[in-house]
Amino acid sequence: MPFHAEEHTRIVPVERLRPGDHAFASYADEESCWSTIGSFAQTGIARGERVLLFADPALPDATVLEHLEAYGPPVGPSLERGQLKLLTMDRMWRPAAISVERQMAGLRREVEEALEQGYPTVRSAIDMAWVASFGADIERVLWRESEGCHHLFADAHYTEICTYDESRFSGDVLDRAAVGHPTALLKRPGALLALPAAESGPGTFGLRLVGEADLSTREPFNDALRRITEAGAPRVVLDLTELTFLDVYCARAVLRLAAEDGRRVVIRCDGIHAHTFSLLGALDIPQLTVEGE
Repeated sequence: MPFHAEEHTRIVPVERLRPGDHAFASYADEESCWSTIGSFAQTGIARGERVLLFADPALPDATVLEHLEAYGPPVGPSLERGQLKLLTMDRMWRPAAISVERQMAGLRREVEEALEQGYPTVRSAIDMAWVASFGADIERVLWRESEGCHHLFADAHYTEICTYDESRFSGDVLDRAAVGHPTALLKRPGALLALPAAESGPGTFGLRLVGEADLSTREPFNDALRRITEAGAPRVVLDLTELTFLDVYCARAVLRLAAEDGRRVVIRCDGIHAHTFSLLGALDIPQLTVEGE
């Protein structure tokens, strides 16, 4: 049975993760794995954060670095100065026996050490291949994911993504892992996902777009607009606050829908997108309200 993270969690693009987020990600191939981890790591380096990377223990460090550099500048300097650390999960509990409690204690030590060294925040990407490599009890790991690790994120100094290879874990485990995380990531950077918005209800049709709206996602974007047209509700709420990119074509398409449909339309978005809508004539559509953050 397929798992559906979107049924359980807040879904965001990897670029929208916030300090204190604990996020689930799954991947079906090498590209989707490293596009997420590479973007996550490179963003942390650019922001001056300490970046901990727990890749598949079977991968040599040279291969990990090669993958990271496919998504940004060379990471050698950040590795040399200690901003980027390539780790294996067993270092979190050795020399004692494996346990998720010791694993969490080891992660906490890494966070405290980084803060003492002047890093404002710490982020880690953990490939869950470590579970099989070190013989961890998957039930204890799932407990850790859902209940046991909240203290790591309480002060918003630590952000973590846990990446699961869909070929290594059952659908049940993937679903439970997704449920256990407060946040889930899009399958890959650059994708677009349309989800019901919280405002959906009698008289209102709400839709939330997550990811990027551009040429590469034109089909799902147009499908989302068709859903709005077909809904027939007198009021529409279009939440674009988790949209990392909106091209001019898509912005114009939204405005055309608002102008031609005649229904009350509310767009919620960040300041950059609000400015784009304004430049394209949003103020000339009386039934349209643009709420920019």
